[in-house]
Amino acid sequence: MLLITEKKEKESAKEYVMRELVDNIVNVRLEPGQQLMDQELCEQFHVSRTPFREAALELAQRRLIEIRPKIGTYVSFIDAKLVEEVRHLRSVLEAELAAMACSLLGERQIEQLWENIAVWQLYIKRGQVDKIFLLDKKFHEMLYQMCERMYWYELVEGIAPHFDRTTVLSFRCRPVKNILQDHEELVGAIEAHKPELARKISLRHMERYTENIDTIREAFPDYFKSG
Repeated sequence: MLLITEKKEKESAKEYVMRELVDNIVNVRLEPGQQLMDQELCEQFHVSRTPFREAALELAQRRLIEIRPKIGTYVSFIDAKLVEEVRHLRSVLEAELAAMACSLLGERQIEQLWENIAVWQLYIKRGQVDKIFLLDKKFHEMLYQMCERMYWYELVEGIAPHFDRTTVLSFRCRPVKNILQDHEELVGAIEAHKPELARKISLRHMERYTENIDTIREAFPDYFKSG
């Protein structure tokens, strides 16, 4: 079932539709291969067909949906090769971030990272995958922000939905405690000002997502692009 939020102030109709579609695709409320019923979605979003079509065209360019002329519009299947490209880019950037953080972050910033981890533990106990995913995103965003590398973050976020969708699925079929442990060890290394250790932990953390892809494919074989 779709989760639909309210339109934000000053957000255009097209931006609103894009945000809602991306969120529902990433969280697999709209499943890979599922047809998007344009008229029905326009009614649910309370928008006309024009902004919906504009949003669909842009998301097709980003390879999140597929427009088949005279047939329909569909959620794209997961492209494992594309996911790996995104993972590799993040791995390179975030290993560098981890090392930088050891000399850049102050006591209050490190405390904020520990606070994020503490809330993780609460949601793990409750089994709230959607909340865990948001906390994971926020943890990594904070590192980009604290290291003043928001251009890197914007670059990654432009292609993140492909990777994020597999992250959500991995949280559904694999324990998330290893991911949380990586975060704990990473913050510990940053706090101890050990850049090489922080870099190593960050690289290992991103490697976990490579390990996850086979498990995800086995659990959700119909979600993946063939070939």
